[in-house]
Amino acid sequence: MKVEVSPAKADDIDELLPTVRQADADEFAAASGQSVRDVLEFGLRVSRKAWTGRIDGEVVCIFGVAGRTLLSSTGAPWLVGSDKLEGSSKAFLRRCRKYAIKMLREYPQLENYVDARNTTAIRWLKWLGFQFDEPEPYGLAGLPFYRFSMRIQ
Repeated sequence: MKVEVSPAKADDIDELLPTVRQADADEFAAASGQSVRDVLEFGLRVSRKAWTGRIDGEVVCIFGVAGRTLLSSTGAPWLVGSDKLEGSSKAFLRRCRKYAIKMLREYPQLENYVDARNTTAIRWLKWLGFQFDEPEPYGLAGLPFYRFSMRIQ
């Protein structure tokens, strides 16, 4: 199994869309009402760093980090994954920690929100070392979301 991570390109979106995890699509709908395409296009446009993960040449995720505000030292990490990522998650996970460190070099504090129903994403974020607050109503649907965060110690 060959795992590659490279700078994200807009063309990668079309390759990822047909296999996006339903939990990710549900999270975006609950948080903002946006489609997966809208979230990915926005993410690539505003992120200081964004990457595409491939397994055996196939796009399995697009992820990055954007500033919470224009002058903020807090970054918002994000990831949109494919169903195909879950079957190969160990190979991909081994590479993820170094990208969390790259994000922390850009922003000394990272934080964002994850839908409490998105158990796969929650496990991945905990594995990376993010801390979690108690779930609270969040977004358009007011469903429980966790705020997760990490900072340079």
